[in-house]
Amino acid sequence: MVEIRPTDWRTETWKNGGGITHEILRWPEGSGVYDVRVSLAVVARSGPFSRFPGFRRWTFLAGAASIELWTAEDTRVLALLGDHLELDGDIAIDAVVTQPTELLNVLSRWPNLRVGYGTPRHPVRFAMALAPTYQLAARHALVFDPPEMVAMRSLWIA
Repeated sequence: MVEIRPTDWRTETWKNGGGITHEILRWPEGSGVYDVRVSLAVVARSGPFSRFPGFRRWTFLAGAASIELWTAEDTRVLALLGDHLELDGDIAIDAVVTQPTELLNVLSRWPNLRVGYGTPRHPVRFAMALAPTYQLAARHALVFDPPEMVAMRSLWIA
């Protein structure tokens, strides 16, 4: 088991130049090309999100302020910690914010990846506390190899 702390994150500019993101994890590690990426985006203003063709995208509210996300087919308000949207990475998303917030994003090329928020009922490869738990401080994550059962409310990847 490996713990990932916020001091371990790598900060970079959004692909579209509209903000910053903190990369928490990528598989495989150390490669410019990845199959799975977990990052925390700081959304300080309204506007378009970067597109990621070839990926599946999960976007979870991780900040205190709500956000409204628009696609061509749907509008979704993420208001509670862990509220999320799942869609193809090449779908255009526009965000409307009234105050800065944060989104935890998971991008995956793996077709069978399971991603969720809550207490998982099966072994997981990754768990991140969006709020403090008895096992982890807020914004800290655990990587399991091989996968393990966890009994905490978290963002998880199986």
